[in-house]
Amino acid sequence: MSHTIYLILAHTGTMWSRLIKFINGYEYSHVMLSLDDKFDKMYSFGRKRYNNPILAGFVCEDMNGEFFTKFSNTRCRVYKITINEMQYFRLCSLLRLFEHNREKYKYDIAGVILRFFHLPIKREHHYICTQFVASMLSRSGIYNIGKSFEKALPQDFEHIGDNMQEAVYEGLLRNYVRVGSEND
Repeated sequence: MSHTIYLILAHTGTMWSRLIKFINGYEYSHVMLSLDDKFDKMYSFGRKRYNNPILAGFVCEDMNGEFFTKFSNTRCRVYKITINEMQYFRLCSLLRLFEHNREKYKYDIAGVILRFFHLPIKREHHYICTQFVASMLSRSGIYNIGKSFEKALPQDFEHIGDNMQEAVYEGLLRNYVRVGSEND
């Protein structure tokens, strides 16, 4: 039995996202995972409150939630990824672990700044969005980016696997329309 998950590359236009975009030299500065095409929960590392970029960590973002309502001009590219039952089970288990222990995990602000100097570091329980998504995909057996998670960039998620991934949307996140039926 196969399942479909979604990888969302995004750029909100906030000051922090513009800094990340400058450091990476890529049009998208944020990466999220969703288990369905409604995007009720997009898992990532980022702001916990839209008005406070410092208070950040593991988040379950909602396309229609406070953050993306405030930043309604968020641009995105959405990829649909087909995975098998075991990969899906592992991914869901890992995401539940993060959800149940969300206060333990912090956003790695130092890690983002050190990337500018090409000095990625690994800190226990500290992630940025790309590091988190790379870790989830690898630990689930879905995809390994071929370098340490601390070095992951948004552009590393453009080409995943042999025919596993399909670009299904590019534009404003607020204009995204569900691309198909629910997971099998």
